[in-house]
Amino acid sequence: MANPTSRRLLQLAGLLSLLLIAVVVNYLLHDGSEVLNPIAEAAQRTAATPGARLKMEVTYSVEGSAKTVVGTGTGAFDARSGRARVDITVPIPGRAPMTVTSVGDQRTIYTRSPLLTAELPAGKEWLGMEPLLGHDPDVLGGGPGAQGTLEELRAVGGGVEELDHQIVRGHRTTRYKSSIDLSQVADTLAERGDASLAREYEVLAEKVPDPIPVEVWIDGNGLARLIRMVQPLPTVPGGPTVTMDMRMEFFDFGARPKVTLPPRSRVLDYTPVLRAELGLEDGHSLGALSPPAGAKPLPAATFHRRVAGICRAGTVAAKGLLPRSRELTDRLKALGRDALRSGEAKPLIATTGRWFEHSAYGLVQREFRKLVALAPPARYAADYRRWLRLNAKEAEWILAEARAYQLGVVKVPGADDHKAEAKRQKQEAKKLASSLGISRCETGHGAAAEPA
Repeated sequence: MANPTSRRLLQLAGLLSLLLIAVVVNYLLHDGSEVLNPIAEAAQRTAATPGARLKMEVTYSVEGSAKTVVGTGTGAFDARSGRARVDITVPIPGRAPMTVTSVGDQRTIYTRSPLLTAELPAGKEWLGMEPLLGHDPDVLGGGPGAQGTLEELRAVGGGVEELDHQIVRGHRTTRYKSSIDLSQVADTLAERGDASLAREYEVLAEKVPDPIPVEVWIDGNGLARLIRMVQPLPTVPGGPTVTMDMRMEFFDFGARPKVTLPPRSRVLDYTPVLRAELGLEDGHSLGALSPPAGAKPLPAATFHRRVAGICRAGTVAAKGLLPRSRELTDRLKALGRDALRSGEAKPLIATTGRWFEHSAYGLVQREFRKLVALAPPARYAADYRRWLRLNAKEAEWILAEARAYQLGVVKVPGADDHKAEAKRQKQEAKKLASSLGISRCETGHGAAAEPA
């Protein structure tokens, strides 16, 4: 098992780089007129083709070192299905080259490589991630690699500069340069009234505060033949700066490649961990937190009685989980650092993660489905929804910890920051429960609900 520092760097740099490449904005920034700037126009036209094949080259460099790692690969995107696939081969000093495969649709990216699969639980070979942090593709489209990058270019604003003319695969092109500013995307989303999504882009902009330089080679038909992006990758605090220089060449326009997605049973969804790492838990993994459409508000006495019954049953069920929860946490606490570093502890850590997801978090899911199905009296509706949201956010953190454990990680990045926020949210939830008359629900599920 890789040491904690290298694993942390791999997870944060690798996954967030995919996240940034796949940033997709379905609005077009103009250059002050009704005419799209040439980069945004080419991105729109290229993405509208039935499909294309592509060739990629990605160069990684580390600040203060002359050494670089160059990955090369091929891929294709199918505009009809919104799916894309990229296979990149990366040289490993002293070992055989490693191939990293990414496939995805408008919502999720799936990544597979020998090193990654070795870290996943038994039966899993793909790591899944929602690059747009769970937002509906009707709000923000997207996909991995090619299609996501094309859509990202639609967010290029003013400041487009024509550089020169070059030949790309026999086609005469004009080369332009500009930049993509994630904070500008956040500001525009806020102006449109999408506060939650704007907040997510603000967080991404904090990770990558500088505009991302981009160059695009556009042919006479207005198609993007070559795209180059250079961006720093978020790494561990205080660590060296890692820069990714990506070149993506498009050809064989009109191709209709067939891209298949991996079966869900073979995928471990990393999205809850990523959201927790970025401080973006919102409880969305538990679904909509409102009663079914048309549900009639319950009388106050009936509402209180039903909520109390659900919470009482949940507490009883949680107590039944305590023996196994304590057994697992005690065994983990008994492990020394050597067992963690050597990988000897990984099977137990993964077992603990699976148990907490399917047993403890599963209990929370079942309880929430019952609580959400209740329509409170109108005067309680806003406070009840807020109370559900606060508890759902904490439940999402539990899910993130369980998923991280399944990867052999015993501490979710950002856990220290989460503790202070969780304490504040818990206090608010208790006050809301008291005003709603459902204080019984704030007794908690104790140690059965969360990994050690």
